Amino acid sequence: MAVDLRGKDISVEQVKQLSEKTPSMLWLTLLTAGFIALILSGNVAIWIPAALFLSMVFLIILRFWHYMVLRRKGVNHDNANIHLACFVCFAFAGGAIWGILGLVIPISSDMFLLVLIATLLCGLVASAVSYLSIYKMAFFSFAIVSICPFAIRCILTQQEIFVAIGTLMVLFLLVNLFNSHLTQINIIKGIKLEQKNRDLIKRLTYEKNCADDARKIADHNNAAKSRYLATASHDLRQPLNAMGFFVEALQYEKDPVKIQQLIKRVSQSSEALGNLIGSLLDISRIEAGVMEPRQGHFILNDLFADIVQQFTDQACDKGLSFDVKPCLQTVYSDKGMLGRILRNLVSNAIHYTEHGFINISGTIESGLVVINISDSGTGIAEENIDKVFHEFFRISKGAYEPSQGLGLGLSIVDGLCRLLGHEIKIHSEPGIGSVFSVKVSQGNLNMVTTTSEPMNISGGVMAKVMILSDGSESVDNVSEAMRRWGYSVADFTDSREGLVFLESEDFIPDLIIMDNDLHSESVIEVIIDLQRKISLKSGHKIPAIILTGAGGEVQEKIQSYGFSLLQKPVQPAKLRSMASYLVRGERQAGAVRS
Repeated sequence: MAVDLRGKDISVEQVKQLSEKTPSMLWLTLLTAGFIALILSGNVAIWIPAALFLSMVFLIILRFWHYMVLRRKGVNHDNANIHLACFVCFAFAGGAIWGILGLVIPISSDMFLLVLIATLLCGLVASAVSYLSIYKMAFFSFAIVSICPFAIRCILTQQEIFVAIGTLMVLFLLVNLFNSHLTQINIIKGIKLEQKNRDLIKRLTYEKNCADDARKIADHNNAAKSRYLATASHDLRQPLNAMGFFVEALQYEKDPVKIQQLIKRVSQSSEALGNLIGSLLDISRIEAGVMEPRQGHFILNDLFADIVQQFTDQACDKGLSFDVKPCLQTVYSDKGMLGRILRNLVSNAIHYTEHGFINISGTIESGLVVINISDSGTGIAEENIDKVFHEFFRISKGAYEPSQGLGLGLSIVDGLCRLLGHEIKIHSEPGIGSVFSVKVSQGNLNMVTTTSEPMNISGGVMAKVMILSDGSESVDNVSEAMRRWGYSVADFTDSREGLVFLESEDFIPDLIIMDNDLHSESVIEVIIDLQRKISLKSGHKIPAIILTGAGGEVQEKIQSYGFSLLQKPVQPAKLRSMASYLVRGERQAGAVRS
């Protein structure tokens, strides 16, 4: 195929070169025909030069018409061979006119006329070499029919002088045919070299453009990095700075009401800091290209249940109507990444909606599952629709109130959607609200390996909790927090101690919380052993929460066993909500069993 295209490229170039020389050759042919007709008019019958000149004029008109067609329509791979055939026909017609002249002109003892005709025909052939040898078939068509009739006629006279002239003309023809062949070879080599030069120029231009684009991207990334560092430095300092002042105030505050207010502010600053760090880590992983989707088939309601569990209390605190319509459609995506997309969109909707509603639903559209997150917030101005997905972009006052955070939430959404191949659209009207729609491929219900969890049941539930940690301060704080929330806690730094405790004590936990970094033991195997021990006492399997800082395959493996997962740094509100949800669900299941 490539060779065929190269041949067509050569044909196109041959037509172009022939066309470029056509005007000058037409003028030269007209002058030559007029000059020869003028000379012959005094030596032969008048109709011979007249017929010669008129025939040439007619042929010149046809060739000029063809030249104008070429200029107007151009030449391409499809019509190049047709135009070459036209050049061959025109060359043959021109040669035939000169050849007929050689047949009709009287051969006499007038040496002047004899030499004139021989010289004329040989001169025409010699002058055509540089022009018609661009395509040698055109030259062959012209040269052979120009010389052969007169040369053969001379040889057939069998007169010594005429035979000598005819023989010399035939030899001259053969030399010029060979010369034309060599000329075409050199012309084609030149065309190929020119093509290589053009290809080289195109490649260099392309590489230059790629280098320019890469430089622009690098400049943009450097600028973004500078903004990134400046923005991150500023926004990370804010909650840290606030926490420092709140902790300082706690040391000297005696009023219990004010102490509770300060503790709440410390918790809010801690949560804000965790969100900022999580966003920075996510966007850096997306930009570095180290996030690889691990797609599978699952029921969308699984994610909707997690969304309800995580955001119901936040929506209620702002007095918002939070309606999540159950959706039993099966989708094909990365469950963790799609969950992060939906959480970011819902979190964004709650943050920017002061009153009204937030609705989540899933519908089928053109063979895709469309997830809609709609809110009654103040909306997004049209000029900001595309900008909201840019890194560090936060809508200025006048549309939304200034927000905390780095402005990375929707940028992460956009990056994950591109990574998963999910289309995301926004429809928003200022003063009315916004709808974010994410289109996800439908999945196969028969390939679903997990089942959806029940919807969250809010409210605290007093229960017994077993916590296994590595003894680090961060996880020890989990035990203290669970006790403050009214749970009976048994915590251990070694799984063997926990197993011994379960065998010796009449303690049946309702929930297991485990740190993923517990020594070098297999966390999943430990939990399974604990669940087996507990089920021997209680007769049923209890839920477990794993706290982890790992991602990717580790998270997938944990979730494949049906364990709940919280990403470090763990937000106390999320832990409390998940624990309450799991324990309440376990209590209700126990009531049904009894």
